Amino acid sequence: MQRHKWIYSVIAAAVFIPFAALAASSISEGERLGRPCAGCHAGNGYAPGEYIARIGGQNAQYMTKVMTEYATAKRPGSVEMSIIAKGYSEADMAAISEYYAAKKWANSTNRIDPKKAAAGLKLAKDNGCFDCHGEKGQGVESTPRIGGQNAGYMAEALKRYKAGQIVSEEMSVVKDMTDSQLESLAQYFSGIRK
Repeated sequence: MQRHKWIYSVIAAAVFIPFAALAASSISEGERLGRPCAGCHAGNGYAPGEYIARIGGQNAQYMTKVMTEYATAKRPGSVEMSIIAKGYSEADMAAISEYYAAKKWANSTNRIDPKKAAAGLKLAKDNGCFDCHGEKGQGVESTPRIGGQNAGYMAEALKRYKAGQIVSEEMSVVKDMTDSQLESLAQYFSGIRK
């Protein structure tokens, strides 16, 4: 019986160690490939300011999707994102995403307007935002974390969804909202600090 446990331990180690090494090498490769990202998003992904996305601790699957959309001109954005993303393969984008996703999330430090945030909470409840993004905006499955994201970045992204510049059936809920309502949503989610 003792011998069987030893054999199972050896087999488990033989299977686990290569996967752990592969994950570590992917993250290490993502760090190397993602160095240009640090110019805007910071090395840890905690972009300062208000208008650049925080990506440290963001959902890896979502980040890979967004980078692919930039690379294929399916998502409008900054000139930098479009040019940089085109220089990466799908495997490169996945490694970069894994590197930043492995970071601990750090909430935005943007100043929040309490009245707008309260209006944003009501809009979020009325429009099912928590169904996909979770009650703290932490993201569910492949949806992005938006709780604690930079407010200006979120407001601009919401306006692009509304205008149909970023295509998403789920985000069609914002099509009839005013810019002021979109800014309130951004204020609410950015203000989440947990």
